[in-house]
Amino acid sequence: MTSETAVNGDDRVQVLYVGTDSEDAETLSTALERENGRFTVETARSATEAVARLADDTVDCLVSDYALPERNGIDLLEMVRDEYPALPFIIYTAQGSEAVASAAISAGVTDYLRKEPGSEQYAGLANRITDAVDHYRSQQATSEQNRALQSYERMVNSMQEAACIYDAEGRFEIVNETIAEWYDTTRAALEGQTSRLVPRIRAEGKTDWYQELLDGTREQLSGEIEAEFPGHGHAVVAYQLTPLVVDGVIDGIVCVARDVTDRKEREQKLLRNKRAIDEAPVGVVITDPGQTDNPLIYANDHYRDLTGYSLPELLGKNCRMLQGENTDPESVATMRDAIDAEERVTVELRNYRKDGTEFWNRIRIAPVRDDGTVVNYVGFQQDITERKRREKRLEETSSRLEALFENSPDMIDVLDADGTICDVNQRFCAELGYDESEVLGRSIWEFDLLFDAEDVQTQLSGFSVDERRKFEGLYERRDGSTMPVEVHLLRLSLDGDDRFLAISRDITERKEREQELEQQNEQLEQFASVVSHDLRNPLTVARGQLELLREESDSEHIDAIDGAHQRMDTLIDDLLTLARDGASPASPVVVDLEPFVQTCWQNVDTKAASLRTDIARPIRADESRLRQLFENLVRNAIEHGGDDVTVIVGELADGFYVADDGHGIPVADHGDVFDAGYSTAVEGTGFGLSIVKQVADAHGWTVRIESGTDGGARFEFTDVATVSE
Repeated sequence: MTSETAVNGDDRVQVLYVGTDSEDAETLSTALERENGRFTVETARSATEAVARLADDTVDCLVSDYALPERNGIDLLEMVRDEYPALPFIIYTAQGSEAVASAAISAGVTDYLRKEPGSEQYAGLANRITDAVDHYRSQQATSEQNRALQSYERMVNSMQEAACIYDAEGRFEIVNETIAEWYDTTRAALEGQTSRLVPRIRAEGKTDWYQELLDGTREQLSGEIEAEFPGHGHAVVAYQLTPLVVDGVIDGIVCVARDVTDRKEREQKLLRNKRAIDEAPVGVVITDPGQTDNPLIYANDHYRDLTGYSLPELLGKNCRMLQGENTDPESVATMRDAIDAEERVTVELRNYRKDGTEFWNRIRIAPVRDDGTVVNYVGFQQDITERKRREKRLEETSSRLEALFENSPDMIDVLDADGTICDVNQRFCAELGYDESEVLGRSIWEFDLLFDAEDVQTQLSGFSVDERRKFEGLYERRDGSTMPVEVHLLRLSLDGDDRFLAISRDITERKEREQELEQQNEQLEQFASVVSHDLRNPLTVARGQLELLREESDSEHIDAIDGAHQRMDTLIDDLLTLARDGASPASPVVVDLEPFVQTCWQNVDTKAASLRTDIARPIRADESRLRQLFENLVRNAIEHGGDDVTVIVGELADGFYVADDGHGIPVADHGDVFDAGYSTAVEGTGFGLSIVKQVADAHGWTVRIESGTDGGARFEFTDVATVSE
């Protein structure tokens, strides 16, 4: 401690006397200590020694003679004032003069005293020392107090918290800079104003909490409020109020307030995050590697549901408690190595629930670091059992599909959007006489003679996903021979890429049959002309003669002859239908079946029969040919089921049916009903169902006869093109 800053804890006064006369110094020391019991007097012989003593010891007052070796007392005073400007310094000398006194005063001496003979002089010197030290100490104390107050004020005003003192009415007595900034004013302007906080505290409390602080019945009051401050904006403020006690009396209330808006938002965010983690659709766990065996310290609801364990059963345990007989040790080792290396890892394990049931668990683990140190591991766990089952089924299905692809009796090729062959099956290569390597990567028009590059691009570009198309092509084999094919083309999206699956079938035999049918149709057309001309002409003559006979006679045989003529006319119409339209191709349009059937019903003499329809799906069909089909089926139902028969038209998954509740057709005759001339009705021509069969064939439909659910017959038509297709 330096002499300038030292203030003894007791009332002792340390005096350093500097003089060359040792006897005089001893006498002075003894005398001063006798005059004042507070004094302790040390001596030094030179200015240099005195300065050294000041640096090492605590000195409250320095008394120096003027006459000193090397330097005099004024020189010593100047040396001391450089380092200790306020230290009491008294020149006590017998060699003084007015000039010395003047120089001492100019150098900042505390007192100047001439030595006098006799012991009375020591009392005066002791008093001078006492006064100088007391004054010095008083100044030091005041200076220290001022410095403390200044430091306290700087500290209070530099606080981030708002600090103030309220009076009994809740007015600001003293405020710091922070609270003045909050109110967008100065400290001086704010002092004396009423606080916004105190009235709210008094209004919101069940009792007057502020008054309880003033009364001393409450030691502290703390809480949070939301408020708007002119210079600070909207804030959530945490406050604490305590009584200000001065000399045992409460003299106001001290308030310290802090803006905790950010903290509250962080707390809310953390709360939301925790809630989100708690309610996450995957299992979430946190482990503590700082504890032995890296145990669980958190597990969310989904993890507990996933494993069947309660929270107390999980906390403090390692996740290996889920492992069992079929858990893959290699995957466990991968996970363990990553944890040891403080790295992320994802594995799929076969784990076990509390009840012993097995499930596939996809585990993702990541280290959580604080300043580079791993403090936790977070794990995300997802039940992928169903996905594993699907993958297994898909693998099995893929194997079967691959076998079907390779062993299909049809030719199969897969094209990209440019018409390049990406894949083919064995049948495609075998039919055309190429190896697979010779086909892949080539364009389909190199094999199909009916299409060029432009045709293929046009065909493929107009496709929508999952749309199906059917057309014919002409494949050329390696040996130059050709093969007509029917191609079914389907557009697929595989991993975001357009692919076209083409299934081709050799239709050489069908083409040959079509050629034969064309020849037959030509012959039938010739036959139809003969029938139309050679049969209708004599029938017309017969009808004319019959009308003349009806005018001349009322014979009962005339109506029978007329009925025979009508039957012959019906037979001619049916024969012409079979001959001209039987196998000709249809021209399909969209047909709404329900109103269409109603129209057909009105075209037939239905007598007392009734119609019931249960079909709403439109189909694609040739309207004229479809009308022949329905009208013949209605006539057939009435001819065989009676005048009051009920005809039902209903919907099938891939077509429609026409049924009745009449007498039905014997099962033994089901295979013959579509033959020309078959009929069990007396007035039937035997051609109606044959026409029905030919209309179905012309559309590419399949027709079969079944027994109706209400008796009678049921004709089912399948492979029918609907509008949705």
